[in-house]
Amino acid sequence: MHQLFRLVLGQRDLSRAGDLFSLDDSEIEDCLSQALEEIKNISCSLDYLTNDNDQAVVEICITRITTAIRETGSIERHGAALVALWESCLEHNLQPQGKDEDTPHAKIASDITSCILQNYNRTPVMALAVPVAVRFLQQGNRELSRNMSSYLSLAAIAKAELLVQHTKAITLSVLGGNSMLLRVLPSVYPLQPEPIHQHIQELSAMMPELDQASRQHLLRLLQMISEQHPRVLTPLVPCLIGHLSDATLSDALLTVLVGVAPVSPTSLRPFLPMLRTVGQQTPGLLGHVAKIHGAVGLTSEEQAREALLYLVSLLACMEHSVHHTLLLEIRSLTDRYSNILGGGAKDIYRMSNSFSAIARLLGRRLEADGATASRGNEEVAEPKRGEHESSPAEDDEEQHLQVKIQAFEEKMGEDGVEAEAGGSSPGPQRRHSLGQAARDERREMRFNRSKSLALHAIRSRSTNPDSLQEGDGAELNPESFLIETTLSPESDLAPSPVQENNSEPAERRIARDTEAEKEGVETREGDRLWTHLRDNMEKIRSFCSEMIKQIPIPEQCVIEDTHRGCVAKLSFSCPLKGHYCLYGKSSFLLSSRQPHLWIRIMLLALQSKTSEALSYEDVCVQQLRKLWERTQLKGAHSFELAMTQTTVPHKKDLDSLQIHLEEVRFFDLFGYSEEEGGWLCFMCNNPEKATVVNLDGQPLIEGKLKEKQVRWKFIKRWKTRYFTLAGNQLLFRKGKSKDELDDSTIELSKVQSVKAVAKKRRDRGLPRAFEIFTDSKTYVLKARDEKHAEEWLQCINVAVAQAKERENREATTYL
Repeated sequence: MHQLFRLVLGQRDLSRAGDLFSLDDSEIEDCLSQALEEIKNISCSLDYLTNDNDQAVVEICITRITTAIRETGSIERHGAALVALWESCLEHNLQPQGKDEDTPHAKIASDITSCILQNYNRTPVMALAVPVAVRFLQQGNRELSRNMSSYLSLAAIAKAELLVQHTKAITLSVLGGNSMLLRVLPSVYPLQPEPIHQHIQELSAMMPELDQASRQHLLRLLQMISEQHPRVLTPLVPCLIGHLSDATLSDALLTVLVGVAPVSPTSLRPFLPMLRTVGQQTPGLLGHVAKIHGAVGLTSEEQAREALLYLVSLLACMEHSVHHTLLLEIRSLTDRYSNILGGGAKDIYRMSNSFSAIARLLGRRLEADGATASRGNEEVAEPKRGEHESSPAEDDEEQHLQVKIQAFEEKMGEDGVEAEAGGSSPGPQRRHSLGQAARDERREMRFNRSKSLALHAIRSRSTNPDSLQEGDGAELNPESFLIETTLSPESDLAPSPVQENNSEPAERRIARDTEAEKEGVETREGDRLWTHLRDNMEKIRSFCSEMIKQIPIPEQCVIEDTHRGCVAKLSFSCPLKGHYCLYGKSSFLLSSRQPHLWIRIMLLALQSKTSEALSYEDVCVQQLRKLWERTQLKGAHSFELAMTQTTVPHKKDLDSLQIHLEEVRFFDLFGYSEEEGGWLCFMCNNPEKATVVNLDGQPLIEGKLKEKQVRWKFIKRWKTRYFTLAGNQLLFRKGKSKDELDDSTIELSKVQSVKAVAKKRRDRGLPRAFEIFTDSKTYVLKARDEKHAEEWLQCINVAVAQAKERENREATTYL
């Protein structure tokens, strides 16, 4: 052990403890484990709780050791000794004795926690630390438990398997009120589901008590269970149904119920009327409601008939985005119970590309339940004749097209067999009429009917082009598909299946024309984001009109990965760019660990500036989506889902952004201008002050401040100086008067940052002390009261920004 450590720890010499900080990290690196062992012996002694001198020595030594470990990156070398000291704290009382007053061992544990758990991505360290961290959750110290929960969440993302054996303890901690740990459960669930299954009812019962973020984690857990073990959720169906009245939960909860429905349809049968009401109130949820009805309908013919009546009633009157789901559910029910519709059911789906026509035909079949199959075929054929009386020449063309339809369907069938057999060559592909290739789920759901509807569109236009102008049989359906070309590596365009079967050029032209006509309608239908923004446009505009006065909108946002997660690098500048502007050539830079919130605010701000609802396909939205994807954690919500969960952010989220902006002194440098309707820099907002500030030699502020003589927090030694802030310099004299000689200068252009010194929790009011960081030194200064401290902070920040802006302008002029 180093001689100074031996002296300080062996003799409990507090007077020499501060000298440890004068040693280089490399000098003491080899003896850190020995020093930690000695500290453990001191902290476990009988008189430690009453010996203030020993406590101070231990606190200083731990600070020095953890600093050296971080700086040298030797956590794996000394991790065992550090965890041993950390674990020894569990043998002592950790519960606060008074208001926010930690016990001596709780202070040790708190000082060590961040040093250990910041290395959540280092498996050897976390293998030692996680078992101990989980034990701290049950010690009754809320602050310690909160810190542990935060770091364990990060550990779950980096290495979930380390937490698997502690799943039960984590679940019990959540049930005990530590809702922050809910974010851990989705990560460990795939590896250890049983402990969560045992307590899922109690976890679900917590839903009303949770904040929005914790609710989302619980909903994600429920969705994972519904995908992997849906039967476990059967007893929860009444509870989940009860929460559907909350608009922020209904979409996710219905997704969960859709997963439960196939394995336990009888549990949902009593709630079908309530689900229909939910669908009526929120049409965007009808797809989920239809799937649940379809699952319940498969239990018996009677239930199938009831479900069909409801689904068919929706088919003719609901928006196109739900039609594909309705048809799939109807088709599933009629395939299972074919006698409900009689024969010729397939012809109904091929009858027309008009959903209202299909709905009318299905309705007739349901009314004529029990009729023979041949009569059913006549009912299907009759409207066909009514829609179009064909000439002999047209009959020949119809037969020619029918041969091509049959050949095409056979070709699609062969390709489907090849795909199932794992063939390497891709089969024919079809795209949405807008080419939204990312909408895989929607395309798959529509695939069962896409061929028939698309080819019927070609057939109906070939035989009677005028029929497109009126009549149900010719209604343009934005949800139907047209057969398009498939990209291949060898050429820009490969022939489509229709082309391979020698289709006529006129038919291809008709297909393209049909697609072009559908594009205008299809652009917005099914775009969940567009629908959400359209329906809430006034609320968003009202929210942004107030929000913009509290929180500025960044000009630029860049997402960067750090060892502690994704960070948003935000840039703000002054739009006015006056003569003395602080940010005419430069920007105020801010790093935020809340990228999701900033992205959402930027989207709302964009929407508030336009009278049209933004679409998922808009370039600005695509840029925000890419930023979102850079930040996504495993299992997190997609951009579109997250943006539509709630209309506007919660007040506490906005408050957290405002607090952060205050901490980085943003409001010293910018203020909102009602006249300009935006955030202007200090100089552009106060032009009358700009001329005074820029007079040569005119002080911006001057007076007495106390300078801290030693940088260590535990040594309180201050010296009064006289400071003058003028031009590009902060000038201070060694004495208390401005007339005394022996000046020292801080060049403001070299200042990296200025910030207030955080006060202890028990201290009230604003901080009086602040720090000035330059490239070579840190100055700690203190004003006589909080008001003067705020004045000095603002003036220094303004002067620093001005000095740097002046440098940028000079550099630009030189170039």
